[in-house]
Amino acid sequence: MDEKTARTGYRPSRRQLLRDATFVSLGIIAASCAPGTTTTTTKGKKGGEFHANWPIDLPPKGVWNYYGGTPILAGSYLIELAYQNLAIYRWADKKWDYLMAESHSATTSDITVKLRKGVKWDSGAEVTAKDALTTFKISRLTGSSIWNFVDDLASTDDYTIQFKLKKTSALLERNILRTGIRPAAVYGAIADQAWTEFKNGKTTADDSVKAIRKSLTDLVVPAPSSNGPYKMDPASLTEAQMTMVRNPGGLFADKANFDKIVIYNGDTDQVTPVILAGDLDYSTSFFPIASEKAFEGTGIKIIRGPFYTGPALYFHWENAPQFQDVKVRQAVAWAIDRDQGNHVAYGDKTQAPQWAAGISDTLLKVWLSADDQKKLTVYKKDTTKADSLMKDAGYTRGSDGIWAKDGKQLSFDMQYPSDFADWSAVATNVGDQLNKWGLKVTLRGAPRSTQGPDFTGGKFTLSFNAWGSGNPHPQPSAVRPIREFNTTPAAGGQKYPVKQKTSAGDVDFEALLVQMEDIDEAKQKDAVKKYAMAFNEILPAIPLAERFNNAPINDAKRVSGWPSVDDKIFQNGGADSFVVIMIMDGTLGGK
Repeated sequence: MDEKTARTGYRPSRRQLLRDATFVSLGIIAASCAPGTTTTTTKGKKGGEFHANWPIDLPPKGVWNYYGGTPILAGSYLIELAYQNLAIYRWADKKWDYLMAESHSATTSDITVKLRKGVKWDSGAEVTAKDALTTFKISRLTGSSIWNFVDDLASTDDYTIQFKLKKTSALLERNILRTGIRPAAVYGAIADQAWTEFKNGKTTADDSVKAIRKSLTDLVVPAPSSNGPYKMDPASLTEAQMTMVRNPGGLFADKANFDKIVIYNGDTDQVTPVILAGDLDYSTSFFPIASEKAFEGTGIKIIRGPFYTGPALYFHWENAPQFQDVKVRQAVAWAIDRDQGNHVAYGDKTQAPQWAAGISDTLLKVWLSADDQKKLTVYKKDTTKADSLMKDAGYTRGSDGIWAKDGKQLSFDMQYPSDFADWSAVATNVGDQLNKWGLKVTLRGAPRSTQGPDFTGGKFTLSFNAWGSGNPHPQPSAVRPIREFNTTPAAGGQKYPVKQKTSAGDVDFEALLVQMEDIDEAKQKDAVKKYAMAFNEILPAIPLAERFNNAPINDAKRVSGWPSVDDKIFQNGGADSFVVIMIMDGTLGGK
């Protein structure tokens, strides 16, 4: 998770956090369906307004070119109300709600998507395969990972597009279906120029393609387009807010209830008083515990769905060789009260990941059988077990209480991103716990812009980085400690060998990542099981806390139809916004 622009904790990185959740969300083969509903039995009424917030860059920095330097609302769930994706995923149900797509099918050689007929751009023109082709041609120009698997692209009629595959992947369908369709009227000429170059054997590394990419980035788009139920109104854009108004011919314009979507410009600090005043209906900003309590004191409810990620403690294989002994890593896991560390950052209504398997408990409950779940170790604080493991590893406590072996103390720096307020709180708490137990750590906080590169550069002994990923498929979560922070960085990251020994035998983590992409779901599940069991036992990293959504919703003033806060729709990660689902299917509406 690259959060170089973060200022304080997750709070200022909402665009980046949700952007990353979307861009790394590569998928799952799943049952598909027509637009569904939440489990609520009530529906919102027609009319009214929905008030939300997002940090908006005003022109000239902010542009209407979706592929420009700083597109207005890029990375926001709100943009999906204007530019419709092919489908959106219901995580708890493991199924798709079709949006711009009417259906899709997949074989080992191709993926075919059929578009809905009769959906109109705000210009009045119909959305057709030409728009979809433009979108995916541009995706090749911009370097989408789709093209690691797709060899060619064609349309068989005005409403059908076909992806010819060079290799299969369980992750590909999501990457395709979660793509928002852009207008050929705006981007078609550039898309066709790029496609000609690609057909002539050029790649994104060639100068001619780079020049086309620059023309795409520099393209001046005078106004936004829309194929969804709402469109951004440029005339309404001020430093304070922007309004989205109805696009009568857009997708599900008949189902979406609100007359307007009002977007307040700002993040946590700017919108906290707006929420307390009752003028905001929902926010994706991150709020401190004190703010949560203030919201609840006014009757505002808090949604606490999982983000499927959080901070973990990593051990450098070469710079901290003592932790090559699995007993020492396990001892650290038993010595820490991870729930305590989690609570200082996210409040007492959340808990640390129970199984410490590198994949969110919420996902593992879907992917593992009940019997396999019972086989995972729950690392609740137990210093007796921790001490026993250390003694088995040959360590004794010195007179100063610090564990030592062969006259050498276990003493290390522990790095963390000082500008992540939540991670900083976890680091301070965990560091204090470890020092009291007998592992001497010196906390070294640095801005993420420094700490992140130091990690990937292997310049650490102990350090914080993310575990998990906001994706309904476990593979992107599993990728983080094995590839993203380990084998992918040129300097090797934590340099953790991907081939390890476990009590069940040898394990090759990289091979399991590849198996998780198999289109055979049984093979995927087998790989997830083996990965989780191995990770849980030998701990390539120790997940310390899990960030949960703490989104305030106001169901008393303008908006009706909100389901109970424990509804399964709230298990959706940020890459598949439950608000988008509930606006599009008519669940939410006015009072």
